[in-house]
Amino acid sequence: MDERIEDRPEYKIAVSMKDFGYWYDEQKEPALQGLTLDIAVGEHVAIVGASGSGKSTLCQLLHGGLSRSGEGKRTGGLTVYGMDPDTADLAAVASTVGVVLQDPDAQLVQGIVEDEIAFGPENLRVPPAEIAQRLTAALEAVGLAPERGSFVRRLSGGQRQRTAIAAVLALEAPLVVFDDAAAQLDPSAGRDFALLCRRLHAAGRTVVTVSGRMDDAARAAQRVIVLEGGAVQLQGPPEKLLREHGAQLAALGLLPSPAGRGGVPQGPGAKPGLPLLEVKGLAFTYPGSGRAALAGVSLALAPGERAVLLGENGSGKTTLGKLLMGLLPAPKGCMWWEGQDMAKLPIHQLAAGIGYVFQQPEHQFAAATVWDECLYSVRVKLGLRAGEPIPAAYEERAQRLLTAARLDHRLDSSPYLLSGGEKRILSVAAQFILSKKLYILDEPTAGTDYEGANILLRMCAEQANQGAAFLVITHDMQFAESFSNHILCMEKGKIKEAESARIYHTITVDKM
Repeated sequence: MDERIEDRPEYKIAVSMKDFGYWYDEQKEPALQGLTLDIAVGEHVAIVGASGSGKSTLCQLLHGGLSRSGEGKRTGGLTVYGMDPDTADLAAVASTVGVVLQDPDAQLVQGIVEDEIAFGPENLRVPPAEIAQRLTAALEAVGLAPERGSFVRRLSGGQRQRTAIAAVLALEAPLVVFDDAAAQLDPSAGRDFALLCRRLHAAGRTVVTVSGRMDDAARAAQRVIVLEGGAVQLQGPPEKLLREHGAQLAALGLLPSPAGRGGVPQGPGAKPGLPLLEVKGLAFTYPGSGRAALAGVSLALAPGERAVLLGENGSGKTTLGKLLMGLLPAPKGCMWWEGQDMAKLPIHQLAAGIGYVFQQPEHQFAAATVWDECLYSVRVKLGLRAGEPIPAAYEERAQRLLTAARLDHRLDSSPYLLSGGEKRILSVAAQFILSKKLYILDEPTAGTDYEGANILLRMCAEQANQGAAFLVITHDMQFAESFSNHILCMEKGKIKEAESARIYHTITVDKM
């Protein structure tokens, strides 16, 4: 475009909503209702709300993708830089609003990082020389320049999230929307993301960040809009909301509550004797990468032990978890499960004793409803066909788990229509339906509000107190401090131990 749309005098409002609402098909309650608000051109706004408050729905409506998919109906008015994103020309919408979705894998379409970032500008017919400049600038902005030629599928979750951010930055749209874009970033990268938002705002972009907590990005905004039940509950400068409405924000799960800050009751702890899981000198390199993802990893977990694995994005945490679960080919003579070489054990035998929760919960959903998802592994174990009754004891356990997860009002909902935080809680509950000796949870609290994190903490503590061991991969320092009795830190494919999560966090801050 010869003239930037945000410079045209008729566009002083970037986003305008008038009594706006949205209903998903087959949902009894609206996802959004009665929204009337404006976001000015060049404003930096944070939208925060608990899981299920409507944040992600709003983000997807701003670029028209949700309404065009035909999954529901909207009411009221919505314009973005004067146009309706549902009916405007797609190229015009893509040139005006860039949205980073909550799940980066949902919008990554190319195999190589640099191809992914160039994909949008290429489709908008940006000249090649300018694409090259945008590509380099976007990679540097998110700290991914060394991964320029890497395969997207081999990146860590946080690195894939940064790739999605870079792809949107390369569009150079005047409105940039980040839907929980810091959820899978390590603490240092999360602070860098808040600084990136400030730089975009200072450069004249309209910036909207969305999260389930009053995080660094929310505190950096000019205005915070708090959603609850699909409607605006509070709005104002972040410092004013924190000063005058701190108790209400904590009650909504957006700030830590005093009740949620303490540790969980300790169970029987690690049992003496043979380790449940033992790893010695484990090394792993993805085929064709030429770079070791793991280099000499050693660890041991005893029954009842609660280990937390910390580390920066790309340090090898998820690779280790997948190897332990048998999702990647295990080298012989490096890993032992109850004294047996894991390289010789079939994955179904490992799955009988190890529960694994993916970094992206959608990747392991297999049923049409929340209730059926929770009981899916029971049907598989018992060999039950569709329609055959499930033993009452399992149904009672599922009801208890889903009540504890606060999903008992969503039993007939599709798992895919849950909020990001609710999906994570469901994926954990589904693993707990059959008792396991070890649970490996990969970023279980990413994208959850504080209340959701506390729900997960209590659910995990109950299983641990019954003797289960845990290896939790996380960036959530509050969860790490509250849950763990063993802190492991991964750096460049190697593991070291730390005295506490707080000490590790202080070290990473000092390294900046």
